[in-house]
Amino acid sequence: MSLELFLVGFIAALTPGPDIILVIQTTLNYNIKKGLETYGGIFTGNLLLISILLIGFASLGRNIYFQTFVSLFGGLYLMYISYEIFKNRKSEVKAHSPKVGSFYLKGLYVNLSNPKAIIFFSAILVPFLDKGSLIFNILSLLCGIVSAFLTAIFLSDILRENLLTERSATIINTISSLIFFLFSIELFFNFYEKVQIIL
Repeated sequence: MSLELFLVGFIAALTPGPDIILVIQTTLNYNIKKGLETYGGIFTGNLLLISILLIGFASLGRNIYFQTFVSLFGGLYLMYISYEIFKNRKSEVKAHSPKVGSFYLKGLYVNLSNPKAIIFFSAILVPFLDKGSLIFNILSLLCGIVSAFLTAIFLSDILRENLLTERSATIINTISSLIFFLFSIELFFNFYEKVQIIL
């Protein structure tokens, strides 16, 4: 296993972003099963992005029209997620019957609506295409990412079971909502910049 790629994947996955915030927020509000289901969607998104790169569509991620579309779609979706979390910030605390649809699809949509994900995989994998076994390098990166998410999910579940109160969960949900809102603003700003370049 490439320790370098494992560490890159682990550290990058734990860096605050829409995927890790969604998984932590879901695990804290529901349970470990829903956190894992959400991560299943994110992992599927990662596999799709890596597959797109391997097939040779790396240039798609650098295409300004594609980036513009993904920035707009991603901004709208993250704004929706922000609204849903904020609206249900009190009622979702330790909920047993979720009000939202499939957690798997939510994870997949958040992952695929983030243009930085495809840029990340392009930037990380392309330099390693000629260094050793491609499959070995991809597996090292994915092991790092999976390890980071599983660590976050299990720690969130321990926190949920032992320390989470309704008040602290409401605060966490409010902060999560604000973070998703800020991510959506960043994507809208990215969309605006791309439109300015196109025009």
